[in-house]
Amino acid sequence: MSDASRIDELIYDPPLISTRTIASIEDAKNDPTSLSLGVYGLDGYVMARKSKVNGILADTSQGKTSFMTAVARNFASQIDADNGEIGVYITWEDNIEDFGLSDIANFSKIPLASLYHGDVKEHQFNRLISAAAARAKMPVWLIGHSEKSGARARMTMTDVWAALENLKAKQGRKIRFVMMDYLQRINRDDQRGEREARLQYSAVMDSVKDMTLAYQPATFIGTQVKRDKVESTKWRQPQIHWAMETANFEHTCDGAISLWMPVKTKEHYKVGDCLQEKRGVDAEAVFVSDELIFAEVLKQKKSKSGKLIALDFVPEYNEFMRYGEAQQYRENTKKDYGDA
Repeated sequence: MSDASRIDELIYDPPLISTRTIASIEDAKNDPTSLSLGVYGLDGYVMARKSKVNGILADTSQGKTSFMTAVARNFASQIDADNGEIGVYITWEDNIEDFGLSDIANFSKIPLASLYHGDVKEHQFNRLISAAAARAKMPVWLIGHSEKSGARARMTMTDVWAALENLKAKQGRKIRFVMMDYLQRINRDDQRGEREARLQYSAVMDSVKDMTLAYQPATFIGTQVKRDKVESTKWRQPQIHWAMETANFEHTCDGAISLWMPVKTKEHYKVGDCLQEKRGVDAEAVFVSDELIFAEVLKQKKSKSGKLIALDFVPEYNEFMRYGEAQQYRENTKKDYGDA
């Protein structure tokens, strides 16, 4: 702000501080404080709340989009769609059909690869139709491009603001959460006043925060991590300062979670290697597998961080679950749906 006539808007006297704080407590009492991620072991993550920015950090092809898609689907079941509440997923890379496939695979329990190739068996067809109907009712809107578009939209943050304003003002929707996939793909043409890419990304993150304060969703934004940081260590669980391009990512995020799939660190690990020995009666040993993915809570204001959770990721159904359960889940799913 550089308008001196509005400087009084920045000054809060002690009685007003107290009044506003009590109002905030009342709001927390009356409204859901935090959406649940719906992922095993992350029930203590409390930053999925209005006006908060959350970062999802991972190296290339380490589960950012899959995780954010699964979380968005879990969020969708918790919001009041009948009263106009929606979630918004903004994609700069994958097309909307890819996201639709992921959701329909999850609902129908027809493997994603089968859907991608159009390989749907006769006995699966009714499940496909039911899953499509379920996706049509799921209150998550997509902003991005279709495979029919011919080109990606290459949206700037100015475009994002305009799209959210359209949903709010013209369509009367209340935006409960926003997923942004991902920082490095955001077009910076509206930030060219800054010469350096680092400062342009910093300005983008400022705009993400301003957008979050203006529309009050729980915002999640994915980011790549610095390659030199990844390659300098054997244990490659990203840390908050590994975020690529800008330190402002760390400063802007109220909460952050990182993801790592050890099986993709091929120069150091192979399937069967022990990563975590059993310690204590309730603990379990953790071994490298094709499904293993670690999630670490790197940051969350006013609550605990540093928790590392071993999960299984079943990509064909876009499901995240407790470590060691993937094989049984697959067997049960095939049996239950007659695909064995």
